[in-house]
Amino acid sequence: MWRLSIIAGMAIVSGLGSACFAQDPGRPIRFIGEFSNLRHTEEHAYGYTVELWRDGDSTIGLIFASQGMNEDMPAGMLENVRFDSRTGALRFTAKLSMGATLLPGGGQEPSRDLFEFSGALKAAVLTGELKWSDPRKPTRPASRERVQLKIQRQEDVPPAGSYAEWKRRAGEILKGRGPKW
Repeated sequence: MWRLSIIAGMAIVSGLGSACFAQDPGRPIRFIGEFSNLRHTEEHAYGYTVELWRDGDSTIGLIFASQGMNEDMPAGMLENVRFDSRTGALRFTAKLSMGATLLPGGGQEPSRDLFEFSGALKAAVLTGELKWSDPRKPTRPASRERVQLKIQRQEDVPPAGSYAEWKRRAGEILKGRGPKW
C-alpha cells in the first residue's frame, strides 16, 4: 500500500533544467523502473526509492527517503538529471524536507535537505554515492552513503501514458510530501 501511495504521482525532472516545461504534454513517456533499498519494521522504514522515467531525450523522476516512522515518506523531484543510457552513468540532485530544524528561541521550521546522487544504472541495479547536506549549514559536513537500489516489480506502477498525466500525479505527491523550501 505504501508503494501505491508513493507512485500515485511523480514530479517533473529533466536533464535540460527549465526546458522540460516546454515539452509536449501529450508525448508518451516510458517507465525505466523503480529502484529501492527500503527496509521495513513494524513501525519504521529506512532507505530510499528512486523512480525513473524517460521523456524523449530527458530522464525524469522522484526520490523518496525514509529514516524513521513508517508513514508517508518525504519526496523530492530529481533535478539536474544527467543520464547516459549508453554507459548507465546517472547524476541528479533533489530537495527534500526530512523533518524539522530547531531555530533559536525554540521554534521549528521544515528542514532543507539536499540530496546529490552520483552513480550508475547497470543490470537493474542503481549503485552509487548519495550525499545528504543542509545548504543552510555549509560548515557542517555532509553525510555520504554508498547505496545499492534494486529494481522493484513494475506491475505496481500505474501507467503515466503522457507527460501531462505524469506531471499531474507528481504534483499530487509533492503537494503533501515535497520539500518545504
